Amino acid sequence: MAHACSDTEQRSKTSAILRRVAAYTGVTLATVGLVTAFAGTHADAADIDYTSASASDIEDHLTDLETQRDTAAADLTALQTKLDAAQAVIDAATAEYGTSGAQLSVVTAAVQSADDDLGAKVTSLVAYAQEQSDKYEEAQAASETADTLNADIAAAKQELADLDTQIDEAEKAHDEAEAAEAEAAAAAAAAAAEEAAASESDSGSDSDADSGSTASYSADAATAAVQFAKDQLGESYVFGAAGPDTWDCSGLIVGAYEVSGISLTHSTWSMWDETSSIDRSDLQPGDLIFYNGENHVAMYIGDGQVIHAPKPGDVVKITNLDDMGMSVDGYRRV
Repeated sequence: MAHACSDTEQRSKTSAILRRVAAYTGVTLATVGLVTAFAGTHADAADIDYTSASASDIEDHLTDLETQRDTAAADLTALQTKLDAAQAVIDAATAEYGTSGAQLSVVTAAVQSADDDLGAKVTSLVAYAQEQSDKYEEAQAASETADTLNADIAAAKQELADLDTQIDEAEKAHDEAEAAEAEAAAAAAAAAAEEAAASESDSGSDSDADSGSTASYSADAATAAVQFAKDQLGESYVFGAAGPDTWDCSGLIVGAYEVSGISLTHSTWSMWDETSSIDRSDLQPGDLIFYNGENHVAMYIGDGQVIHAPKPGDVVKITNLDDMGMSVDGYRRV
């Protein structure tokens, strides 16, 4: 059977509630220090040995590192946004329930409310205590989340710093590899030029020993070659072409001498090595004249004229040998 509380019972309940409120007043929303597994969650760029990798390989590796860094930076931004949201919950709970001033204000209002009705005062205090308890739990959960996020953010920042270091190392290695490759290419080109010069010198010596100052001349093959080349007059130049309807300069010579069963390499530099040096005064139809650092070849057809496939956009034509607009490298005989 319900009965009214005595004044002593009412004071006891009020005292208990006020003690509970006072206990909440001293609560600090501390972090818990949770362990995070953020570090290393991104796929690492493949390992690379800079001492043996090519500049191209290092450039690919650098692209992977930069992509990885972009992903880590985006993750860091997302983590910071989540931390801000968690901190907002903590700050709101602290402002409303976590300071002695805020709680004293509510308790004072509750005590002074409802005139002198102690039951109404107690009800107000109980409701406030429950609301404060709920907000504390919410803030505590947000605090634990914030602690986890702080650990994740620290790991993300360290990952970014590590990637920045790796990117700097990769850029330096790339520049060094490019420089080394350029130096090696230059050395190889110089060695090839020396070898070609030595080979030409030896070839010239052998030719002079075999036939004096002039290589032997095959009139039949030369005549057939000249006629074949003339048959192609007006056909288009196409780089790398060797017939039947388009030609480049060396392709035309290869096709002309194939008529007589003579094989030449489709390359001006190789063709130079496969032929014999002659003097300008010894030129005969069918002989070859090389121009522009052995980058172009034409066939002599007599009377100071050559036939050749000049360049893209042009056609097989006859030109005076001294009107080519290029310096002469030498005169050769097949």
